[in-house]
Amino acid sequence: MKVTLVSPYPDITNYGLRTLSAVLKRAGHQVQFISLPDFAGDGEFTHVRMSEERYPAEVINQYLELTADSDLVGVTLMTHYFDTAKQLTRAVQQAHGTKVIWGGFHPSVRPDECARWADYVAIGDADDLLLQLCDRLDAGKGDDLYDIKGLVWRKGDKVIRNQPGSLEQDLDSYPHPDFGLDDHHILFEGKVLPLTKDLLRRYLHNGTISRMFGKVGYQTMTGRGCPHACTYCGNSFYRDLYKRQRYVRYRSVENVMEELENVKREYPFINFIWFSDDSFFGRPLPDMLKFAEQYKRRVGDPFYLLGSPGTISEEKYEALVDAGLHCIQMGVEHGSKRIQKMMKRSTMGNDKIIKSAEVIVKYADRTAPPQYDIIYDLPYETIEDKLDTLRLIADMPKPYRLQAFSVIFYPGTSLHTLAMRDGLVNDEKSEIYDKMYFEKNDTYTNVLLYLSKSGRMPSTLLKAAIHPDVVKVMTSDYMRPVGELAKAGVGRVRALMRNPALERAKALGTFEARLTGMTGADAGAVAPWLNAAAK
Repeated sequence: MKVTLVSPYPDITNYGLRTLSAVLKRAGHQVQFISLPDFAGDGEFTHVRMSEERYPAEVINQYLELTADSDLVGVTLMTHYFDTAKQLTRAVQQAHGTKVIWGGFHPSVRPDECARWADYVAIGDADDLLLQLCDRLDAGKGDDLYDIKGLVWRKGDKVIRNQPGSLEQDLDSYPHPDFGLDDHHILFEGKVLPLTKDLLRRYLHNGTISRMFGKVGYQTMTGRGCPHACTYCGNSFYRDLYKRQRYVRYRSVENVMEELENVKREYPFINFIWFSDDSFFGRPLPDMLKFAEQYKRRVGDPFYLLGSPGTISEEKYEALVDAGLHCIQMGVEHGSKRIQKMMKRSTMGNDKIIKSAEVIVKYADRTAPPQYDIIYDLPYETIEDKLDTLRLIADMPKPYRLQAFSVIFYPGTSLHTLAMRDGLVNDEKSEIYDKMYFEKNDTYTNVLLYLSKSGRMPSTLLKAAIHPDVVKVMTSDYMRPVGELAKAGVGRVRALMRNPALERAKALGTFEARLTGMTGADAGAVAPWLNAAAK
């Protein structure tokens, strides 16, 4: 089989899809990997989202040339990339009649919706599923797919839903993700080009976390699954899907080190590692200490990881800092006990959040400020709930930075089920599929949250701003005209700046600045070009 795997994500690492590529290659199938970064789906450049047709005709034509001799096309997608996947699928089906399989979180939770467009839908972990499908199609048995667990497929006009799959417990049995250059292509400056080391370096440098620290980062995972089941997160769906199975699994330390050594040997320009495990600190202490010792000796680059309150112990954290931990991202999410209970985060309450933050700040002189995630604009919040979050922020030891995310009721999550029950979702397309995490309501508490993002706002000032008497005045009807006037002024400025041609030019210019490693001053030099493009 010749299989083409397509990723629409701006972050081209895509650990899952690259692992699928490696699995197929090891079994003897030919794999072509195409990265088509769609920045509209990422929400970073909102003005790029002009229609459901995410890619211009010239890009689609190049994509069709590359897929002309493919036997199967696989597209990975999350909810924000639904329109992207539809466009790619329609194009290849109409031009070549090629079968298409969708996989990823959104197809897993909405298989019936996705089966309207794709010929096959993969639910959950797809490593074994995709290999079985390719073997069966290669043998000419495309009508006999009933025993491939986790597969939803169409047979004529009928949609068939096979039994759910099972989780591979030995993650070392899978090959390392395919980060080769052979038959890999990438969208760059409107052209789908063969991937080169230079283009790979540019895009890895442009990754969200890499860009934050000015590094060329390599993203990987040392395990799969999360010990928590937060209602806003997709892990709540996967835990239910794989009931009575061990959901949290880890690769061996040796397996991880071999992967990192191999990729560093092949691409010496990589100088930063980003571990995107949902909860890296879930590893047992002996395993964590072994990891830290091996990493320091065999890799040594600064690294970034995720943690959750209550799993971060001083012994683990100290070992990781000594090994090269540069920054940690921790989910704080909310300060209200009532909302924490709704989110199924009661076991990660404020006491554990503060305790974990105190461990982190103890080593602040050896790391970058931690990144703490906050969720806001839940319809279930009262003003007191919002103030609880601000009180928690005021009590947290500095330094830190906040990453604030407007809640999105993603399909498949427990929170989506609750919101649908309560009539809080009227139009899924605009309120979920097309909504971005940075959209926010204009409220007094949100203003304070955003003023606190850098971690520089004095705690005493924040506490004064959330004093009951101050809050009463600032949220009163008397202050509403002032707020509306300020909002109108900001809206007018935004309208004056929202020239579509200029917006697109800025997006391209900003992205090019990132890929070429421009400094802020260097990027300013493109201003004349931007003005010309706008005209």
